Amino acid sequence: MKRSPQYTALILAGITWLVASPMAPAQITVKVDSTKNWLGWMNVFNMDNSYAFGQAWAPADLRAAFEPARSNATRVVLRINTNTFNTDGYWNLPDGTPNKLLEANFYVDVGTQYGGQDVTFTGFVESNSLPAGWTAVAVIKEFAPGYAYLGDTRAELYEGWQFSVTRYIRPGNITQYGFLLYGPNAAPGSPEAGAGVSIVVDNEDPSITAEPQPQRVLIGSTARFSVTAVSSSPLSYQWNRDGVPLSEGGRFQGVRTATLTIVNAQPEDAGLYNVTVSSAAGSKDSQPARLRVLAPAEYANWLDNPGFELDVELPTRVPPPWFNFSGAALASTNDFYGNQWDYPVQAREGTNVVRIYNAGEWNGVFQDQPAAPGDIFTADGWFWLSSADALEGNTSLQIEVQFRAGPTPLAMWVSSPVTPDSPKDQWLFLEVTNGVPAGWTQISTENARYLVAPPGTETVRFQLTLHNQGGGTGNVYADALRLMKKERVRITARRVGNQVELSWPTQGATQYQIIATEDLGQPAWTPVGEPLEGDGSVRTVTVPLGSQPRFFMVLTL
Repeated sequence: MKRSPQYTALILAGITWLVASPMAPAQITVKVDSTKNWLGWMNVFNMDNSYAFGQAWAPADLRAAFEPARSNATRVVLRINTNTFNTDGYWNLPDGTPNKLLEANFYVDVGTQYGGQDVTFTGFVESNSLPAGWTAVAVIKEFAPGYAYLGDTRAELYEGWQFSVTRYIRPGNITQYGFLLYGPNAAPGSPEAGAGVSIVVDNEDPSITAEPQPQRVLIGSTARFSVTAVSSSPLSYQWNRDGVPLSEGGRFQGVRTATLTIVNAQPEDAGLYNVTVSSAAGSKDSQPARLRVLAPAEYANWLDNPGFELDVELPTRVPPPWFNFSGAALASTNDFYGNQWDYPVQAREGTNVVRIYNAGEWNGVFQDQPAAPGDIFTADGWFWLSSADALEGNTSLQIEVQFRAGPTPLAMWVSSPVTPDSPKDQWLFLEVTNGVPAGWTQISTENARYLVAPPGTETVRFQLTLHNQGGGTGNVYADALRLMKKERVRITARRVGNQVELSWPTQGATQYQIIATEDLGQPAWTPVGEPLEGDGSVRTVTVPLGSQPRFFMVLTL
């Protein structure tokens, strides 16, 4: 559940959200439900309240538990932590008194599902025996993608009190709700060791334990939405699109099951899908999940809104799913921008660009998308320096691609930078090629256009970073950004007379080259014909057969 606001602000100052919702937010109410996936996180502080470290802990190590057992729990109990008490001076002083303050977080992480909605967390406090010096609260925390802390809303837990905490979660942000208990660590045999807080469990029935997830598919492909739910009686399901119940048949299969399948998906199938789960005890609607059905060129680009053209309610703000940190804003080619300068911005595509400007040491925008180990990407974009207000001083901008597991970066790749010496008043093309080793202290000299997600990858982050290392000024404009997920080539071959036909599905904005060899033992691969442009269709190429057997491959360039 990460760190509390008074501590997190020390390392996360400057993270800002700039998009307002044009519609009244929906209302989500969550309870103390033992069927949810409850997690543990411990933040450790020195006795002067300075932050030491934070890490994931098992709930039992927090001393948080459902009783008598999760399957039939009637209460959740949070107790003062005694697990760190030992003779080590890091945790305890020589006389046995505490040397650390602990913030035990017991929480549910729902990801971005509640973005754009008012979330209320409610429950009843059965008992509270915490002595002075320890505090327990109910809390809703909000994070930007990548788990940059944005703030929380909390309420202290008093015995016999029905608590209720409400917070508006901005679109695209992450929600966590639950409890935290803060105070010094205690000795196992001390009077404080048995103290704690008990909150009544109020399981939903039925309860959805795994929500449908957003899907993006190519036109003609198959999309699937699934839900997992539990109830005291048998369950039934009804899938809906944009609030309208679906009927079985045609492209929709399983509309009354836990998994909805959409075959041969078409653009008109795009929308928000959710499911109503029902039992004798009642009914529950899942959170909506968006289906995007994309043309080949759109599908090849893993970024949403790569040209900043869509969902622009406030014309100087960065639209979701982009997030900004410090200096970044939307700019239209029909207007003039700059620090008291009047000059036009010529868009590369469409009418909008994004302006990255000096508002601190680190400035820019980023977007996270799902990824998995072994996924292959390329990344590039177009950038403009105006001679009226170009970069000056020790300032540069580059594209960064990070592979991440939750909030933890695993690997990063960067482009060459835009600097004060870069050409002015023309579009500059940057491509990500250089890997950054662990620690990110030195850029390697090895060029690698294909970026491979390492083990443990959950998301890929595309980021524009302007670094002002002191006294720098100026703007950089960006447009037509691309994060291309490269699909592996699946080639088929058949002989037709004295020729061989090679066929494979192509991606938009991708070049392919056929190569061949006569000896797999000592292959000398040579090109066959010229490179071919992919357009999302199946390409077929006919190659004459020679006197010797040949082996063929198709490369993406």
